[in-house]
Amino acid sequence: MWSVGVGIGVIIGLSWTMVQLVQASSEQGVEPQRPPMALSASPHADARLPRSVSEEQTKESGDELPTPAVEQAQGPALTVPEEVIAMFQQRKQDLERRENAVRTAEGQLALLKAEVEQILSKVEAAEKRRLGQEQATVGQQSLQRKQAADIRTQQLGQLAKMYESMPAEEAAARIERMADRKALEILRLIKSKSAGAILAQVKVDRAAKLTEELLAAP
Repeated sequence: MWSVGVGIGVIIGLSWTMVQLVQASSEQGVEPQRPPMALSASPHADARLPRSVSEEQTKESGDELPTPAVEQAQGPALTVPEEVIAMFQQRKQDLERRENAVRTAEGQLALLKAEVEQILSKVEAAEKRRLGQEQATVGQQSLQRKQAADIRTQQLGQLAKMYESMPAEEAAARIERMADRKALEILRLIKSKSAGAILAQVKVDRAAKLTEELLAAP
C-alpha cells in the first residue's frame, strides 16, 4: 500500500506540473510538449490511479490533457496504373521483336557472306584455270613458232648450200625469179664469195637493189 500511495503522489505531482506547462504554453501560443514516459514511478501506476483524481485535476485546470502524439502510420504502397504496365510490356515485346529481327538479319547476312565467298572462290579458281590455259596456249604457240622458225632456218640453210653448189649463172637465174625477201634470205646464208658471183650474173638494176638491201640489213 505504501508503494501505491507513493505512485499516486508522484502521478499527482506530474499531472499538476503538466497542467502548469499547458497553461504557460497556451498563454505564449506554443504547443505543449509531451512529458517523457520514463518519469513514471511504476509501470502500473496509471492503472491504479483513480479516475476521479485525473478528472478533478482536469476540471481544475480548465484544459484537457494533451492528446498523446499518434505515431505516423506508413503510407500505402505505390500503385502503378495498368496503362503504364501495359505500355512497358508492349515496349518490352517490341524490343524483343526487334532483337529477334536483328538476329534473323545477322543470320541471313552470314549465309549471304558464305555464298558470296563460295562464288568468289569459284570465280578465282576459274580465272586461274583460264590464265593457266592461256599461258599453256601461249607457250605452246611460242614453241610451235620456234619449231617452225627452226625448220625454216634449216630449210633455208639447205637451200643456201644448194645455191652455193650451183653454177653462178643458174643460181642467178633462180634468184631473179624470187621475191626480194626470199632472195635476200638465201644470199645472207651463203658465203660472201658465192653471193658476189651470183649477183654478178643478175641484171644490173636488180643486183644493185639486192646489194643495197644486204648492206642496209644489220
